[in-house]
Amino acid sequence: MNAWNLIGVAAWIILVAYLIFIVINIRQRHLKMIVVHGKHRSGRTILLDLVEVIVFCAALYGLVYAAWLRPTNFTNKAEATVTYQYQPLVLQTDDKHSYYAEVRSGAGKNSLMHYTYWVENAKVEVNSNDATVSNGSSILNMQASHFPWNAKKLTSMDQQTDKAFVATIKAKYKGNFLNGLGLRAGKVGDTFSLIRVPSDDFTTIVPLNDGK
Repeated sequence: MNAWNLIGVAAWIILVAYLIFIVINIRQRHLKMIVVHGKHRSGRTILLDLVEVIVFCAALYGLVYAAWLRPTNFTNKAEATVTYQYQPLVLQTDDKHSYYAEVRSGAGKNSLMHYTYWVENAKVEVNSNDATVSNGSSILNMQASHFPWNAKKLTSMDQQTDKAFVATIKAKYKGNFLNGLGLRAGKVGDTFSLIRVPSDDFTTIVPLNDGK
C-alpha cells in the first residue's frame, strides 16, 4: 500500500470511533435526562444530538467523495500523472469483409456499446464508458474530445497507420494528501481508448441476438 493511503485508513478508523462515541454519548445523555430531570426529551438534548449526527454525516460524505465520487481530473498535474499508449490496429477478415473493430450493443435504449479490437499479439475488449470509435475526418469525436490528447502525436499516428490505430490515455494518482485521504494514491484512476478506423466500412456490427 502506498504510504499516503494511511491517511485514508486513519480517517476511516477515526470516523468509526466517532460513530461509536456519538451512539454512546447520545444514549448516556438521554438516560441522564430521564433519571435526573424526569424528562424524555428536551430542546437542548435534541440539538446536541443533531449537531453530532450532522458532523458525522458531513465527515462520512467527505470520505466517500474523496474515495469514490471524486472524478478523475486528467488536466490536474498535481492530482495525477497522465501517460499515453499508441498501437496500430490489426486488420481482421471474415467471409464478408475486413474490419478493425467489432461493435456489439447491449439490450435497452441506454445500454453500453461493447468494442473489440486487435493489436499485435492481443485482442482487447472495452465498453463505451472507456472507449469510443472515431471514423470521421476529424480524429477526435465528441466523446474523445473531453480528454487532453497530444494532437501532434494523433496526427502522426493517423498518417503512419492510414487511420487505423488505438490511442489510450491513463491517469495514475500521485501521492498527496487528498489522494491519500481517498485511498487512491498510487492507483490507476481512469483509462480511455480512442479507436481510430478509416470509415464505417472497417467496423463490423454484431447483432444483438448473436450468441458469440
